[in-house]
Amino acid sequence: MLGVWMREPGQVEQEQADIISDVLRNDVTVSNAQDEEMLTIPAGQFLQGSSEGAYHEKPEAVVFLDTFTIDKYEVSNRRYADFVEWSGHRAPVSRYGGMAAFQRPNFPVVYVSWDDAVAFCTWDGKRLPTEAEWEKAARGVQGSMWPWGDSAQIGLANVKGQDDGVKYTAQVGAFEGDRSVYGVADMAGNVREWVNDWYDQHAYRLRAGEKGIEPEARTTRVLRGGSWTDSLASARTTARFKMLPRYRDTAIGFRCVRSGAREKSTQNGEKGAS
Repeated sequence: MLGVWMREPGQVEQEQADIISDVLRNDVTVSNAQDEEMLTIPAGQFLQGSSEGAYHEKPEAVVFLDTFTIDKYEVSNRRYADFVEWSGHRAPVSRYGGMAAFQRPNFPVVYVSWDDAVAFCTWDGKRLPTEAEWEKAARGVQGSMWPWGDSAQIGLANVKGQDDGVKYTAQVGAFEGDRSVYGVADMAGNVREWVNDWYDQHAYRLRAGEKGIEPEARTTRVLRGGSWTDSLASARTTARFKMLPRYRDTAIGFRCVRSGAREKSTQNGEKGAS
């Protein structure tokens, strides 16, 4: 007879409170940079999609994007804990347990749904990136297959297997090799990331005006980037994944963007657009 182990009533809520308290008490910062840092991706064209990829990555096309600013790092547990404390939003805790290894302050927050990600970005004065924004930030205008280039190099990103020295997630930004030409970290590995778009396997073909196909029903959202559970092939910058918006998992996180250039401090301490 099979049995399912569940928490006692009220235990999940108490664990959520304990975790948020522990994360906030360990108020440490990412090595060499604050985890709130953002990077500007300049306006211009880039190559989206892949002529050699899966069906839903084709056809590739030249796409123009306005300037936007993206989080350098995936949203960390520390940042998300601030959000939970101030907003009262649910903490990222599984009723089945087993989350302790993922909830260190400077590790990427996981076990968040698409709606959780949207709520955080809105609270932080930002939004989720579009697929196109995410892909440009990951591959640059040269169309790199991985953030670092076109060669499949083991150990540069936190992906499936232990050749990279990490069993689960890692501190955000810990893999120095997993940086795009713009300096955006962990675009190939660590956790997959929610983006704003609804998923449609025909999206790029519809964009190209291909006949004889119809848009799919809007039931799933897009995830981009590889994770600690994915192969290096799945961590390509053009790879696309779909998932129900309510889904939560230890391999899924997110980062946020703002339209326009990065804000910078001026001499009088105020902020202005760069």
